Amino acid sequence: MSLRSLLARATARLAVRLHPHLALRQQQLPYTYEEDGLATVHNSDFLQDARFQRAYALGKQTGSWHDCDLRWRIHLLLWCAQRAAQLPGAFVECGVNRGGFARAIIDYTDFATLGREMFLFDTFAGFDPAQLSSTEQQMTSTHYHYDECYDEVSRTFSGMPFVHLVRGSVPDSLQDVGTVAFLSIDMNCAAPEIAAAEYYWPHLASGAPVLLDDYGFALHHEQKAAFDAFAQRHSVQVLSLPTGQGLIFKP
Repeated sequence: MSLRSLLARATARLAVRLHPHLALRQQQLPYTYEEDGLATVHNSDFLQDARFQRAYALGKQTGSWHDCDLRWRIHLLLWCAQRAAQLPGAFVECGVNRGGFARAIIDYTDFATLGREMFLFDTFAGFDPAQLSSTEQQMTSTHYHYDECYDEVSRTFSGMPFVHLVRGSVPDSLQDVGTVAFLSIDMNCAAPEIAAAEYYWPHLASGAPVLLDDYGFALHHEQKAAFDAFAQRHSVQVLSLPTGQGLIFKP
């Protein structure tokens, strides 16, 4: 074998050692997770965690995400909620639909024992057309359909006096709830999401997570641009996650 060939082989071996992803490609490892636009060969053992499985099942039973599965998104939601449980303040969710996120959080964090309040803001009947840009009007009419669900959501959280359903269009329906430990935003359009973030930003506890459900999704580029500008105004950064979510921590 020529010296050139030996050097080429040694370089290839070194490249694999320096870049583990090349080794993964060569080994063709099976995916440990593949749904909701995300696939990975890396560790996904949270999927076998009984506590996660129970909380996820309760959230899915509400019908909030229909026939889809979004387990890694819910994993991140619950991680944020558990972190927020160590901080002072209420939990606030803007964009609730049928309450899947909140129902999973309540079970996962044993919320009833925390002595906290949870405020869920939504029209419970879909978008407020006045809040949509022309681009969002076209997008939502094609990709989203929401039914009236207030009574159903009320039944889901009956017997949970710490849950407060606030019906109305954001931001008009928003109210001062004191210190906020966790803010979840998922309204699928930019204007009310930014309004909610601006409204609650001064009330967030230091270290509180703000989870943006739609930040990285291709259909929601207006939301991403709006939150990038929001982050710049407040001297923070949005962490773009491979699930499509975005994450901000209040300094």
